[in-house]
Amino acid sequence: MQNSRHYTQWKLPLGAKARFGKGALRDIKFSPDGTRLAAATYIGIWIYDVPTCTEIAFLTGHTEPVLSLAFFPDGTTLASAGSDNTIRLWDIHTGEQRGTISTEDDMDTNVLVFSPDGSTLASAGWDKTIRFWDIRTRRHLFNATGHEWTIYDLVFSPDNMTIASAGRDETIRLWDACNGRQLSTLTGHTDAVTALAFSPNGIVLASGSSDETICLWDVNTKDKIKTLTENIDAVGKLEFSPDGRMLASGSDDNTVRIWDADTGAELKTLVGHKDFISAISFSPDNRMIASASGDQTIRFWDPILGNEKSMIMGHAEWVNSVAISPDGTLLASGSDDETVRLWDLNTHTLHAALDGHEYMIEAVAFSPDGTTLASGSVDDTIRLWDMETMTERLILQGHTNSVTSLAFSPNNTILAGGDQDKTIRLWDIDTGNELAVLTGHTERIGAVAFSPDGRTLVSASVDDTIRVWNGTTGHQIAYLTGHTDVVETVAFSPDGQIFASGSMDNTIRLWDASNCQHLSTLMGYTEPIYVVAFSSDGQILVSGDEEGVLRLWDPFTGKHLASLKGHTARINTLSFSKDGNTLATGSSDGTILIWNWSEILQSTR
Repeated sequence: MQNSRHYTQWKLPLGAKARFGKGALRDIKFSPDGTRLAAATYIGIWIYDVPTCTEIAFLTGHTEPVLSLAFFPDGTTLASAGSDNTIRLWDIHTGEQRGTISTEDDMDTNVLVFSPDGSTLASAGWDKTIRFWDIRTRRHLFNATGHEWTIYDLVFSPDNMTIASAGRDETIRLWDACNGRQLSTLTGHTDAVTALAFSPNGIVLASGSSDETICLWDVNTKDKIKTLTENIDAVGKLEFSPDGRMLASGSDDNTVRIWDADTGAELKTLVGHKDFISAISFSPDNRMIASASGDQTIRFWDPILGNEKSMIMGHAEWVNSVAISPDGTLLASGSDDETVRLWDLNTHTLHAALDGHEYMIEAVAFSPDGTTLASGSVDDTIRLWDMETMTERLILQGHTNSVTSLAFSPNNTILAGGDQDKTIRLWDIDTGNELAVLTGHTERIGAVAFSPDGRTLVSASVDDTIRVWNGTTGHQIAYLTGHTDVVETVAFSPDGQIFASGSMDNTIRLWDASNCQHLSTLMGYTEPIYVVAFSSDGQILVSGDEEGVLRLWDPFTGKHLASLKGHTARINTLSFSKDGNTLATGSSDGTILIWNWSEILQSTR
């Protein structure tokens, strides 16, 4: 189904040469024959061969994150729902798109489900409405309304006659699947109902809730049969095994639990994930269960023995920071998964993973000589890593809140760390000693940047201001206003004559570095700007925004040169290689794109 290139090069946007990370996971589903697993992500749909756990296809077409999946009963078609207000139908054998259904609303579709006979597709989400679609004509049939808040889950009864819905309004509602008429409302949960599952014989309906309980209901009498509460956290996912003997639950305590469907006794607790369970799916033969997690892994388990059989990695959470090594061979990335990753830019493979931080990584930066990598985290520390041994060399402690940004001085002696606590700290990178604490900002530091000669340090803040400091002593030189909202990013031109600032006021401002005077304002954005960077020759300014769009500007004329759409969510970070041939971008969609800068320049001329 896919060409022979490595999966990091599948379906790339124009100008990109590789993609690291497969996108943040949202849903997984086994194909009816159990040979394929589909994974919905922020960038598209990955299809895996289950026996080998290898990628066999990547389906793209949605222009925003994919939220939910459903297989047609015969396994030939996969339906996907995205934040782009479309439902797309895919040929699972060829990977080609068979059709598109427009949901004609601005509310995300959280869940999709086919009726057992395959004639109807139901969708629901944030707008409290269940929509029914004729799968043959792709036309809207009717709606079912009654929930007072978001609908989190849908499930058809095995006889095709009833559909159940789970709502944030703490109710379960049963509807006539033929016309959308409400049949009954089940109450008893004390918080949002987040998951539902019909037993294969249609007699029992299971419901999971944020109130940390699972309830089993008699579908005929509408009575509650029993409540499962032992040792569980908020329940996000439920599924009966195809033979009806087991019920699996996924919860916020990072575990998958297997229950006896008749007695309600807990049979196994599957432990291994490091974050909440976002999706679970039984294989058709009952022998395997797949689980997806906030830790961005897919794990396969034996539900009887309780052991992990295999795991799929490569998916990633929000990428907060990227940095290309001075020699251009490695890319460092920091993300919400608490790990610093090093990627080989020649082979497009993971080179190393550096563990040590206890919480998400907010910032990474290479020293100018390439011997040291710094990482800043929500755990209030900066860690310095030796790039020769790939080991931790120093932990810099003194920050009192999340370290949000990092910058090395050009002479390789000082590291500046911006903090959530409104301060900037200067560190001696050889000894790890704190040199100075820079105070003045009244809100979180968004970014710090040294001038090319190291004499000046510039900082951006949530307080809507930019401050200019002496790069050695830390004394404040200037206090710059003009932005009308949070200033998220600052960057110097390579010659040090100007610096740029980007803000949530949807503008970029250019400043004279010699006298800190405002030069010009680049306008035209309709979205907040989170990152800016100059090309290595200083001729182009690149910016990234909330919608995942890269824009190229002439910093001298203010002319907008080009726009590049490759990410499906906010661009948080940019990094140019020293030779200027490569640009790396990291996004909240869970991916890093490696761009061929020379190809991009040619396309803009």
